[in-house]
Amino acid sequence: MAASSKKEETDLFDLLKELVRNWKIMIPCVIVAGIVGVFVAMWIRPVYKVDALLQIESKNNKSMGMTGGLSSLFATTSPAETEIELIKSRQIIGEAVEKMHLQYEAIPTNKLDRLMHREGRLEFSQFEVPWKLIPKNEKKGAWVIEALDSATTFNLYDHKGQKVLSGVVNQTYRFPYASDSVTIHIDRMITAPGQKFKIFKLERLDAIGAFKKAFDIKEKGKKTGILEFSYQDIYPDRATQILNEIATTYLRQNVEQRNAEAQKTLEFLEKQLPDIKAQMDSSLLKFNTYRNKVGSVDIGAETQIILEKRNKLQQSLLDLQQRKQSAIRLFQPEHPTIKTLEEQENNLKRELANNTAATKRLPNTQQEVLKLTNEVDMSKHMYTTMLNNIQQLKLVSAGEVGSVRIIDFAEETSRPIKPKKSLIVFAALFLGLLLGSAIVTIRSKFSNGVRDANFIERETGFSVYAKVPKGNPNGSKGTRPLAVVEPDDVAVESIRTLRSSLEFSMDESTSHTIGVSGLIPGVGKSFISVNLAALYAGLGKKVLLIDADLRKGRLHKEFGIKRGKGLSQILLGEASVDEVIRPTEVENLFIMQCGMVPPNPSELLGSKHYASIISELEKIYDLIIVDTPPIMLVTDAALACRVVSQIVMVIEYNKHSLEAIKDGMAQLLKGNNSAHASFVINKYEHGHNDGYGYKYGKY
Repeated sequence: MAASSKKEETDLFDLLKELVRNWKIMIPCVIVAGIVGVFVAMWIRPVYKVDALLQIESKNNKSMGMTGGLSSLFATTSPAETEIELIKSRQIIGEAVEKMHLQYEAIPTNKLDRLMHREGRLEFSQFEVPWKLIPKNEKKGAWVIEALDSATTFNLYDHKGQKVLSGVVNQTYRFPYASDSVTIHIDRMITAPGQKFKIFKLERLDAIGAFKKAFDIKEKGKKTGILEFSYQDIYPDRATQILNEIATTYLRQNVEQRNAEAQKTLEFLEKQLPDIKAQMDSSLLKFNTYRNKVGSVDIGAETQIILEKRNKLQQSLLDLQQRKQSAIRLFQPEHPTIKTLEEQENNLKRELANNTAATKRLPNTQQEVLKLTNEVDMSKHMYTTMLNNIQQLKLVSAGEVGSVRIIDFAEETSRPIKPKKSLIVFAALFLGLLLGSAIVTIRSKFSNGVRDANFIERETGFSVYAKVPKGNPNGSKGTRPLAVVEPDDVAVESIRTLRSSLEFSMDESTSHTIGVSGLIPGVGKSFISVNLAALYAGLGKKVLLIDADLRKGRLHKEFGIKRGKGLSQILLGEASVDEVIRPTEVENLFIMQCGMVPPNPSELLGSKHYASIISELEKIYDLIIVDTPPIMLVTDAALACRVVSQIVMVIEYNKHSLEAIKDGMAQLLKGNNSAHASFVINKYEHGHNDGYGYKYGKY
C-alpha cells in the first residue's frame, strides 16, 4: 500500500511538472475559458424566484359543528401528494396561463443589449394572425415590434419585414391582412427607442409545458399539509403576479369542488320536495275523508301502542336505509359495515312484519284508522326531514370555505437566484484547466518523440552516455563555457558523466578523436562539444576543438572570437594549421574555427587532406573534438566523422522519432564502422522517478 501511494504521488508530481513545462498551452486555455465564462455569466438573463405557502386541511370543522353527521357526507380529505398533482393539472395551470397571457412571448433581438443587460420589456395580451398563410419555417418570431419611444408608440412588421401598423400601447388593433385579419393589443412597453422584439403566440399545451418548467411545488416537511409554491421568471413582479394567481385559482376551484356535491344533492331534494308534500296532502285527505264517513272513531290503548310502535319502526328503517346508501358510496358490498347495516335492516323488517300481523287482529275499522294514521304520520315525517336536510345543505353551501388556506402570498424579491456569476467563472476556469491538461496529455501520449533512454538503448543497440538537462541560461554568456562559469550546474554534472563514459570506452591503441553530431539544428550539439572540451581541458589534457561545420559553424562565437581563417582555408591550402589554431580563455583548450564558407564543403571534408590533417593533429593534442553539422541535412557530418574513434550523437528529449535516430546513426557509421558510437540526450526533462541525485547542486 505504501508503494502504491508513493507511485500515485510520483505520477501526480510528474503531471504537475508536465503542465508547468507546457505553460504556453495551459495559460491560453485558462484565459480563453475565463473569457468564455465571463461572457456566459453576462449572457444569461437574471432569474428571480418567488414563493408562497398553502395549507391543506383535512376537514371543515365549521361545517361539522353546524350540520353534524350530514356534512361528513360531503367533506373531502386529500393527502398532500394528491393536492400537488391537482395543482399541476391543466385545469389549474391552464386557467392561470390564459389569465396572465403567458402564451404570448416577446424576445429582444439585439444581442449586445442582452449582453450588457439593457434589454427592454414588452408585454401583450392579444396577438392573432392568419398563421396558415405564413411559411412554416417563419412562424415563430417572424413578426417584429419596433419601439419608437420608451413607453407608448411602436411599429409592427410582419414576417416579410413589411410595416403593417403604427400604434400605441393599451389599445386593441384589428386590421385586414392577407384576406384575413390581425388582432394585437400591447399592454406594457419599457424600452429604449429603436429596440426590436420578436413576438409570437405559443400553443396552449406548449405554454403550459413552459410554465411547468419554471413552476415547482412540494410539501414542506413530512405529512405537514403545508405546500410551498415557487416560480422563476426574469421579471420578479410578473413572477409574483403569476404565483398569486395560481394560488387564488386553486383556492377558488377547491371551494367550488367542495360545494359541487352539496349543490347537486340540494337540487335533487328541492325537486323531490313537491312530490313529498303532495303525498302528505293526499294522506291527510284520505284520513279526513274516512273520518267524515264513519264518524268519530275512538282509538283504544292497544291500537295506540301498535300505531306508535309501527311509526317508530318505519322511521328507524328509513334512517337505516339512508345510512346504508351513504356507506355504499364508501365501501364495497363485502365490507363489515355494509353487512352490519343489512343485518339491522332485516331485523327491523321482521319486527315491522310482526307489527303488521298484530294489526290484522284488530277490528276492521280500527285497522283502517291505524293504516291511514300511519300514512299521515310517515308523510309528515318525510316532509319535515327533507325540509331539515335542505336547510342544512344550504348552511353547508353558504359556510363552505374549502380545504385550502393561503398562509403566505408571493412577494416580489430584488435578488436573482441565478446566474451565479462567480461560480460560472470559476467553473469555466476549471474547465479551461482541464482542457489544457487534456491537450498536454494527449500531445504527450501521441508525440513521436522518444524520451526513454532505456528504450533507445534497447532498440538501437547503442548506449546513452548522458542525459543532460537544461543548464543555467545565464552561465553560458560571455567568452567562457558553462563548465567553467558554473561548474556545479546540473547540465555540467551530466556532461561529466559523458566524459567519464567516454574515458572508459577509449582504447589506448586508438586515436583520441571524438566526433559530435546531431540530427537537426538546435539540439544543442555545439553546447555539448564546447563544455565537453572544457571538462577534458580541466583534467590537464591538451584539447583541440575543431568546428567542422563549414557551412554554418558558430563555435568561435562561444569564445568571443571573430570569424576568420579556419579549417576550410587549411583544406583549400590558403592557410597553415598554426595560423588557424587559437587559444581560448580556458587553459589547455584550443579552437580551430570553421573559417570562411567554401564552395564545396563536402568535397573538402571527404578529401585525403582532411584525414591527414587530423592524423597530424592527433600527435600534438591529447584529445581532439570535432563538432560536425547535423547529419539529417547534409553528408558533411558522415565525412567529418570517418577519421574519429568515438562518435557522439546528440538528440533532443522528446523531439525525434526512433526511426530518425536509427537512420542518423547509420549515416554517421556508414564511413566509419569501427568507431564506438553513443548517444547524449540533451534538454532532458527529469521526472520524479529519476531519484534525488539528478539535481543535487553542491555537496
